[in-house]
Amino acid sequence: MKLKPSALQGRRKHNNSDENLSERITFRLSPIERKSLEEKAKERGLKLSLLCRLIVMRRKIPDRSPQTLQWFRDLVGMQNNLNQIAHHLNITKESDQWAIEAIRFIAEEIKKAKTILTVNNYEQSI
Repeated sequence: MKLKPSALQGRRKHNNSDENLSERITFRLSPIERKSLEEKAKERGLKLSLLCRLIVMRRKIPDRSPQTLQWFRDLVGMQNNLNQIAHHLNITKESDQWAIEAIRFIAEEIKKAKTILTVNNYEQSI
């Protein structure tokens, strides 16, 4: 049995008609309101229709902005650094002062990033 690559999972359209986006609802906005929604969608890296659908359905609005994606890349880099430090400590069997300082620094950066990402993704209102 051949497995689908993880990048393809969940990206294909479903045959179930309940899950396909075939229905349309139209409503009117002022030009200023539309511009505001378009800007918010662009800031978050979303299409306008998806942003509106998430707002109407009262769902969490993801932040896919370049800045947030860079934060996630930085966090992955910090995770790699922690793994390298742990590997070093396991080999030497003793704690170096630089390793302890590096771990403290990375832990503080992760704490800051978590706080910022949590506020930006879930607590910011539209």
